[in-house]
Amino acid sequence: MKRLLCVLLALCLLSACAAAPTVSPTTAADSVPAATEATVITEPTVSTQAKEALEGKKLLFIGNSYTYWGSVVINKSKDILAQSQRSNDKGLFYQLCKENGIDVSVTNWVFGNHDLTDIMSHECQDSASSCVGKDHMAYFDDPAFDYVAIQLYVEPEYEGDLVVHLQPTMDFFRAANPDVKFLLLVPHMTYVKKYAWRDDIVAAAEAGITVVNWGAMLDDIVNKQVEVPGATQQYFMGSFVISRSEKDGHHQNLLVGYLTALMVYCAITGESAVGQPYAFADDTSIHPNFDMEAFREEYYTHEPYTNFVEIYRSESDMLGLQQLIDRYLAQYNGGN
Repeated sequence: MKRLLCVLLALCLLSACAAAPTVSPTTAADSVPAATEATVITEPTVSTQAKEALEGKKLLFIGNSYTYWGSVVINKSKDILAQSQRSNDKGLFYQLCKENGIDVSVTNWVFGNHDLTDIMSHECQDSASSCVGKDHMAYFDDPAFDYVAIQLYVEPEYEGDLVVHLQPTMDFFRAANPDVKFLLLVPHMTYVKKYAWRDDIVAAAEAGITVVNWGAMLDDIVNKQVEVPGATQQYFMGSFVISRSEKDGHHQNLLVGYLTALMVYCAITGESAVGQPYAFADDTSIHPNFDMEAFREEYYTHEPYTNFVEIYRSESDMLGLQQLIDRYLAQYNGGN
């Protein structure tokens, strides 16, 4: 009898186990709400290469309105001459570095209507400026920079050798830091006006100066020499430059400011431009200048049509422009 009861009890236990649902590891993992994973906060990813190139480094921009239009750096009054007041610039270049988790110090040595021979001189010749006759070089309290980005424009003293023309400026900064690296920023008006020194850009690259030729890229796009991959917009001069008056239809807009900042960043870090962030360029909470619609309303009054905002808001167009940046950096700096 006892043996019969034991057999019946064993059968009941086996039946109960067979009826119970099996919980696999996959089912258990899937039961975790997706919202739990979404709450994880991650820091911006940045390559070791980019960190080593820019983290804690000092960068100087030298130029004129073809640098500060578009807010690569933030325009300052020509009356502000002291280095301390021109440091800690928070323009688009700085913001791009910040978006990538990189802390960099940016100094803005950019003066409207000035040539390199005015800025890197002991006697400014800009007769239209309140700083005429000033010794700009004397205001460098600490000329030890890691990178110096030089933007050229009208150079009446240019005599046919670009490297020789840049040499005094490079020597000045090398005396403070022998390891300083130089970049040459080439604006679009170099091609529109057909300045003679554009033919020597390759020689500058061969001399070890990194060429940031955003001007050639824009000129080629506008003149249909190159297509923007995946473009949804038609490109023309108004896509890139303002139309404020009959005389001022040549300065670059905010879109070009971002593209220039990105080109400089990639030239220094060796990073690809593809996939780099750009939402900050239209964020007034960062700086009031970063407002695409307000920029269009204020600076396109002579010929009001422009599609630069539409280009900026098109993921496909922005990706295509980023791809072209990689191509032009390689083209002018010995890449493939």
